[in-house]
Amino acid sequence: MKKTFHPYKIGMFAVFLFSIMLSGCSSFQSMEKLNIFSSDTPRSCSEKAGVKGRFSIHYQADGKEESLHGGFDWKQAPDYTVITLLSPLGQSMAKIEITPQLTTFIAPNKAPRSAANAEELIKSELGWTLPVTGLKDWLQGCATDMQGKPFIASPESKQVITRDGWQIDYITWIEGPVMPLPKRINLTKGSSDSRDVDINLKLVIDEWHF
Repeated sequence: MKKTFHPYKIGMFAVFLFSIMLSGCSSFQSMEKLNIFSSDTPRSCSEKAGVKGRFSIHYQADGKEESLHGGFDWKQAPDYTVITLLSPLGQSMAKIEITPQLTTFIAPNKAPRSAANAEELIKSELGWTLPVTGLKDWLQGCATDMQGKPFIASPESKQVITRDGWQIDYITWIEGPVMPLPKRINLTKGSSDSRDVDINLKLVIDEWHF
């Protein structure tokens, strides 16, 4: 059964979990030393997850400053990801369907377009890059740093630069059922040459689904 976690409803569950951890029962004694805010605590990023939230992006294209904001609905499974970008009024601006073999970009009043490379297709349609491959892990706080080492985000370890040049800042968190979950994430990337764009993408997550 799919579970939905609203930030404003999570408090009671956190209190319940905390009371269990301090109950003193022998079967849970190993949990008493677990610091869920520590970067040393193992984090398992699920291949199946859903996120609803808002985005704001500032970027440069053809030497001009551009900006856009709205909402997003992200659903991922091991072999299929669907991302819907919404206007501030909740209307669908674009739908992106991704499989291991093909990405399809669907926009109102336009014929669908497909390509093997998701990021290149999205950039050609939107004018800015949405790092969909990385975001499947980044949204949950898992990444690979510039040295190729695994990075686990936490309220104590908030920033990483990925091996493909994205700087990710985990600004705020909410309590999840087992681990803290990101609430606000900032992603920035500088241009490497004249064909690229500078991007500052801010995400605010309103709902988690597992």
